[in-house]
Amino acid sequence: MKQRVTVFGLAILLVTLLISCIQRETVGTGAVVIGIEGPKWRLVEVSDAPVSPQPGERRPFITFDATNKQASGFAGCNNFFGSYELDRSSLKFGPVGTTRMFCEGAAGEVEMRFMESLEQTRTWELRDSALLLLDGSRVLARFTKVHDEQNIQAITGTVWQWVQTLYNDDRKVVPKEPKSYTVQFLDNGKLTVKADCNQTGGTYSIRDKRLSIEITRSSMAAYPEGSLEDEFVRGLSGAAISL
Repeated sequence: MKQRVTVFGLAILLVTLLISCIQRETVGTGAVVIGIEGPKWRLVEVSDAPVSPQPGERRPFITFDATNKQASGFAGCNNFFGSYELDRSSLKFGPVGTTRMFCEGAAGEVEMRFMESLEQTRTWELRDSALLLLDGSRVLARFTKVHDEQNIQAITGTVWQWVQTLYNDDRKVVPKEPKSYTVQFLDNGKLTVKADCNQTGGTYSIRDKRLSIEITRSSMAAYPEGSLEDEFVRGLSGAAISL
């Protein structure tokens, strides 16, 4: 079987750098503590609104300290800390304290909603690898687990152009118009892709310094003769890149 390496400028071991164009199920009994305590959870949605800080801004997050039963994190402008009670799927936060930095604009709005979601939380759930804070059936906030924060920050905030794909039979595919084939990694674990005439998208994950990509949707525009759309999308779908 042929193997391919799609060149993004993300792989150190196998490929060369991309040209960048600047323009993140209910857990059963016995797995509860392992499910949420310990990891760092990045906030990606609160009050039904996505959370997308500007490049260079800190991303809101929360952690749960199982030993001291203390939750802490960053809410958008201020650090916060407070106790919590965890019993199976039940989760309640005690009084939450914060630092006193002045907060306004989008970050201030996120912080206000984040703090409100903690106050209203009564249960939690893991769904599709995301942590949900719930009030009954209502989703108050959604988080993704931070597996490799340094590498996530290294690839988000930039639009990456396709340079080439290398096969193990020495065949090489090089697009004539790299700007027609791009990928952008969002900090909520999703990605957007321009594949010639079509806009596609999907999800990505970074675990143990390896990037994996899954394409889950695409528009259906007809592409011109000579397009490398299929080649590009297949290359993305087969990527398992060492960072």
